[in-house]
Amino acid sequence: VGLRNPGDRVTLSTKWMTSLGIDGPLVLQNTLAVDELLASYDRMSSGAGDSALPDWFVEEAFSEYERWRFGHWLRSVTRASGPVRMATFGLDVDLDTSPFACASACASLGLKQALLPGDRVMVKRSAGRMLELPEEAIVLGAYQGRLYYRIVSQKSEGGSLTEGGGRAWFWDESEVVADGIELIGKGRGMGIPLPTLHRFGCLSAGGLKIVYEGGAVVRSDLEIIDVSVNIGTIPLGTVIPQKDVLERRVNSCGVVRYRIHHGDISNGWISAWIRGGKEEAIVEPVPERSSEDSAVEDIISQTSFATPLECAQAWFDEYSRKQPSSDESDQWAVTNVDEFKALLSQGLVPGLSSVESDFLLVAAVGAIADYSQSGDAVDCSFDDIAAPISLAVASANGKTAVEAAENVTTSPGANQAALATLSNLNVQLPEAKALMARTAMLRALNRRTRMALPWLSIRPSQEGTAIFGGLSGHGASVDRVGRYRLPEALDEWVQVPSIGTRVRDFRRLFFTSVKRSFLESVMECTTTPTPLSHDEYELPREIRTVRINRLKARRAMAGSDTGAKRKHSTFSQLQSETRSWGGAGLRRGFIAKGHGGQKRAFKVKLIGEGVNDYSGPYREVFTDAMQEVSDVDENGHGALGVLDATPNNAAGIGDNRDLFMFSTGDCKLTAMRYSSVGTIADEESRIRDYFASLVMPRDEPSREVEESLVFLGRLVGTACRHGIPVDLPLPLHSVWKSIAEEPVNQKECLKELDFLAFRQLNDSDEDNLILLQWQQRMLNSFMDGLSNVFPDEILTLMTGQEIRDVLCGKSDIDVDLLRRVVEYEGYDEDDEVIGYFWESLREMDSNQRKKFLQFVWARNRLPMKESAFDAPFKIQKDTASNVDAALPSASTCFFSLTLPEYSSKDILKQKLLFAIENVVTMESDYVTNDAEVGEGWRNVV
Repeated sequence: VGLRNPGDRVTLSTKWMTSLGIDGPLVLQNTLAVDELLASYDRMSSGAGDSALPDWFVEEAFSEYERWRFGHWLRSVTRASGPVRMATFGLDVDLDTSPFACASACASLGLKQALLPGDRVMVKRSAGRMLELPEEAIVLGAYQGRLYYRIVSQKSEGGSLTEGGGRAWFWDESEVVADGIELIGKGRGMGIPLPTLHRFGCLSAGGLKIVYEGGAVVRSDLEIIDVSVNIGTIPLGTVIPQKDVLERRVNSCGVVRYRIHHGDISNGWISAWIRGGKEEAIVEPVPERSSEDSAVEDIISQTSFATPLECAQAWFDEYSRKQPSSDESDQWAVTNVDEFKALLSQGLVPGLSSVESDFLLVAAVGAIADYSQSGDAVDCSFDDIAAPISLAVASANGKTAVEAAENVTTSPGANQAALATLSNLNVQLPEAKALMARTAMLRALNRRTRMALPWLSIRPSQEGTAIFGGLSGHGASVDRVGRYRLPEALDEWVQVPSIGTRVRDFRRLFFTSVKRSFLESVMECTTTPTPLSHDEYELPREIRTVRINRLKARRAMAGSDTGAKRKHSTFSQLQSETRSWGGAGLRRGFIAKGHGGQKRAFKVKLIGEGVNDYSGPYREVFTDAMQEVSDVDENGHGALGVLDATPNNAAGIGDNRDLFMFSTGDCKLTAMRYSSVGTIADEESRIRDYFASLVMPRDEPSREVEESLVFLGRLVGTACRHGIPVDLPLPLHSVWKSIAEEPVNQKECLKELDFLAFRQLNDSDEDNLILLQWQQRMLNSFMDGLSNVFPDEILTLMTGQEIRDVLCGKSDIDVDLLRRVVEYEGYDEDDEVIGYFWESLREMDSNQRKKFLQFVWARNRLPMKESAFDAPFKIQKDTASNVDAALPSASTCFFSLTLPEYSSKDILKQKLLFAIENVVTMESDYVTNDAEVGEGWRNVV
């Protein structure tokens, strides 16, 4: 909770870290180096001057390749890094993943066996206490002699890995004692015993003597806490021989404790001194040893290890002997910089320029890395990328898919991503080794870019002035949000080179994960601070309550009264409740304890439904509102006047039949064409087209649509800030690419909306282009709302498709992705009913899967990759007596499904479909009173 009042105190434990960070001159040098590299790409693109990469960068890329190939290092954020990654990167750590380093760190903890990276363990102790429910963690590596891990699964309901557990941290010796961590399955250390350091035994040859007048109290646990039972007292003057002192440890309070065997006490802990007061000693070492202990002491002295390195060396010698020998040479080895430089030249895709080739490789590697454990192309392992790249090269160069996949053991999803990106080019791809060298170079560039982005200008200075042409010859318009440009006008003006221009032109050189990390950091920095409540389980008063009557909303949406829909829908209720709120209120990102890590700007009260908002209702109102805005009648007109079905969608023609566009409302577009007297010059026509969104006539219906779209933008921006992907199927070219300020072709935009109009289009056909101009005008309103809560300036760093993925997530429910993040409670993966469940989910259509996801998680879109999940999907066993008659239930707040053990797949599918199709309210948290029920159902029935 932290310090609140004057006089508050904290105890500093041994688990802390510090760093000097990175100084200003180094940050500036890195930023200038990135600009130098982008300038090199600019010369490559234009063909002017020397287009080679600087020699210093080639050497750096070679070092990156070698470090990446050996795989002994892993960069990771820590719990000390803070919430804003780009502001606290000085507290990230480079973990040594080598077996020797990890064995040395394990020896310093006093473990009996070495834990290696990738080993999974059950964590039972933390910060001097036994956990009520154990947590599952994965070992990452060693840093400064400490063994680092990351929590991957928490058993407590409402817990979240975003609250700190999902970041790397390290163990101290008090947390691993007495089976504080337990290896899950077979470890990678091959069961080889790890020698114990001498300091974890009794350091005095003669044992310990009790010197405290009241004797030594023996407790059952290392920690002196309530659950530590008093099991006896050893009287003053007693000497405990060295052989009966089984273990020496330091507990979380810094007190030395001994685990001893004495008389009837077979296993207990005593303290070396009393903590607090005069710190009186309880025991003192006995330097002399008795003759009967001499033989034992001689054996101990011969096998003792003074340092962790000695223990690790003894273990590593045995580990190396047991390692299978391999006579094969490393196919990925590069002997020197000259060979690496040659590989860089060979790693270009035939038929593409060096810039376009690197664009393609960045897209391929980014798509592959989404299936890696880290989900980050800069931090994923060499094997994560090399195997799918090799598969794609083999497939593109003539091998069948079966032959190419013979020795590939990576994720099927990663392999498919590589094949989809690289194997359909109809060219002979370079060898995999050359592509991996090129990838290492791009990783080196992105590693620098990640730290330089906060200091780079993203918006070119030229855009603010008409002297050099601004955006298409006119400078930036007053309400410009960057969604319209005329490519044909650019050639008439001098294009001033600048950092912002280069960043935007070569944005496709940056991995999506790097750009998303930057966006998330900016969102964190622009979050409105929210003070904590005195009760950590209560929401602060700054988190206001929004009352939503979903019962009335659903009744209205099921009817035919348009006025009722636009008054009582969830979307309209949210708009009414937050109408007076400024952007700062929606930029809050408070995470309440026990709410599953869900960020929020407000609390939701669902009238007439017995449910507390532990995050499920919060997500539910966003999902319901998005479903309502895309609800259309038989003619494709939106029920709320926010979105309409595109002509392609309404008529069921063209390639994009599931898209929506900004509503035309009750406006007649044909009445909005330009009226002009006589002919106008080409330059005047370009000016008119550029300002089309401003000079089109406005009336009351168009203002209503604009007002609704402003709120839609605010809603989408708030959902994105809080990790809720929205179902907003808008056109790629006329919306998402326009937001990214990518060059767009008007004909392609029209084809995406109305294929029949596209086929009839000619250069002077203004009636068909008026639809695009209307969409541009409405897009400006949408972006006005989005920019109110969301840092839209950063979006020009991304492509249109990346922006769509950030805001909307995956359009289809990926069953394989969901299966990779599942946890079972009461079931096992190979249980028959679990097989029935996954088969039934695969057989559902896209709409049914969306309903299922909303049923269990109160949202209908998944994150883009496994690493983006805040919590696992839990399937729990229902203990109902008549299982075939029971229905499945869900807890949307905690992303869990309670599933009866059905006797057949048909029954499971029937019950599951019935549940997801017919659930209308959230209930079970508490019994609603008559007054609340009456308010919820008033005027509904």
